[in-house]
Amino acid sequence: MKANKTRFCPSPTGFLHLGNLRTALFSSLVAKKHGDSFLLRIEDTDLERSKEEFSKAICEDLSWMGLKWDEGPEVGGIENSYYQSERIELYENFYKELLDADLIYPCFTSEEELKIIRRNQIAAGQPPRYTGVWSEASSEEIQEELNKGNKPVYRFRVPKDKKIEFVDIVKGEQSFSTDDLDDFIVRKQDSSPTFMFANAIDDSLMKVNIVLRGDDHLSNTPRQIALLEALNLPLPRYAHVSLFTGSDGAPLSKRNGSLSINDLRQMGYLPQAVANYLSRVGHTITDNDLKTHQELADVFETKNISSSPSKFDIDQLIFWQKKTVESLSIQECSVWLKESLKALPSAINSENFIELIKENINFPEEAEDYLNNLFHRPLNTSQEVSEIIKSAGKDFYLTAFKSIEPGYKDWNDAVKTIGLATNTKGKDLFMPLRVAITGQTKGPELDKVVNIIGLEQVLIRFKEASEF
Repeated sequence: MKANKTRFCPSPTGFLHLGNLRTALFSSLVAKKHGDSFLLRIEDTDLERSKEEFSKAICEDLSWMGLKWDEGPEVGGIENSYYQSERIELYENFYKELLDADLIYPCFTSEEELKIIRRNQIAAGQPPRYTGVWSEASSEEIQEELNKGNKPVYRFRVPKDKKIEFVDIVKGEQSFSTDDLDDFIVRKQDSSPTFMFANAIDDSLMKVNIVLRGDDHLSNTPRQIALLEALNLPLPRYAHVSLFTGSDGAPLSKRNGSLSINDLRQMGYLPQAVANYLSRVGHTITDNDLKTHQELADVFETKNISSSPSKFDIDQLIFWQKKTVESLSIQECSVWLKESLKALPSAINSENFIELIKENINFPEEAEDYLNNLFHRPLNTSQEVSEIIKSAGKDFYLTAFKSIEPGYKDWNDAVKTIGLATNTKGKDLFMPLRVAITGQTKGPELDKVVNIIGLEQVLIRFKEASEF
C-alpha cells in the first residue's frame, strides 16, 4: 500500500499515554515504510482545556520516542500554522461557504433540552440523537432567540436518503445510511470549531491521504465524509485501529495500566523498548527480534493490524525493556544510568560496575539498588535474607571473616577455604555468602562482585552478618 502522507493530531489537554502513542507510532511506521511524510498537528481549539505545556510535552515525547515528523510544529511545512487555534480565520471562510449554501444552520437547543430528548428516545427504544428541531426554523424564530441574547451552535445538514460508503484499510467495506446520522455540530457557542469540523478540513487541506485512528472514531467518518463532499474537498483514506484497553479489558486508565510517556521516561524505560512493544500491540510481527524504528517500518503491514481490541501487558513491555537493555553498549548504559550511579564510590570504575550488573537490571532504580546494597545500605533485612543469615549463624560469618581476613588471591579458592573452615558446601555455603555480601539472593556471579567491591567491603559485610 502506497501512503503519501499520514498524520498524528493530538489535543493538548493532557500528557500522551500509551494508547495515543501507539496511534502516532503506527502512523509514523506507515509513512516511513514508503519513505513518505508524517505530519504532526496540534488540535487545540478547546481553549479552556488546551495548555501550551501539554503541546510542548507532546513534541518532547514524540522526539524522545524517535518519531520525527516531516511537517508540523517546529519544522514547518506547506501551512502557515499547525496549531488549530491559529487557523480560526480559515475555518470562518468555510463556515460562510456552508451558510451561504444553507448547509449549516443555527441551533438553540440547550443541553438540558437535549438530555430530555435523549432520555425520551431511549425510553421509547430509539437511538438517542438530535431531532433536527431547528433545521427548518424561520429567520424570525432565529432572530427572536438572538434578541434574547441566546447564542447558537451551528449544525451541518446531513443529506437524507443516501448511503455513505468507503473501504476502511483495516476493517474493509463500510456502509452508513445518512438517515441514521443526526445533524452534527460544526461550530460551538463560543464560535470555535468542533473536532468533527476542523479535523476533517485540516486533513484535506494538509493533503493527508491516510487517516489512521482508533475505531472509536469509526462513526465520525461518514459525517466527516459528508462534510468534505459538501465542500468539494478531497477525501483521505481511513484506517480504524481496534482499541488498546487496560489489562482488565476496560478503557486504559491509571488503575489498569495506562502510563503517560512522561511516566515511562521517569521509570527508565527506553524508547526502543516502548516502540518494539507498541508495534506488536494489535499488529502482528512474526519474530521477537529487537528492531530499530526503520526495521519496524520495513515489516509493518496494515493487513496485519488486528480487528480485535488489544490489552495492555506489562510483562511484554518489560520483556522488550530487557532485550533493549541487553543490546546497549557499556557507554550507552553509562549515559542511561548516569543519575542512578552518582553515589558510586570514586575508587570504583563505573564501566566495570555497569558491566557487572548490566545483565541483572531492567531499570535504573535496580542499578541504584545494587549500588546501595553493596556500598551504602545496611545489610538487607528482608525476610528471605534474614532467614538465610540466621540459619547460617553467627559462627559461620565469624569463621568466614577470619578465614579471609589475611587476604586471598582468588575468590573461588577463598570460598573453598571458608567451606572447609565452616564444614559447609553447596547451597549452604554459597547462599549465606551471597546474601551477606550483596543483600540479595540472586544477581551477578559472586567472584565478579567481590573483585569489584574488594576485600575490605566483604569483611565489613561478614561482620554485619555476624552481628545480625
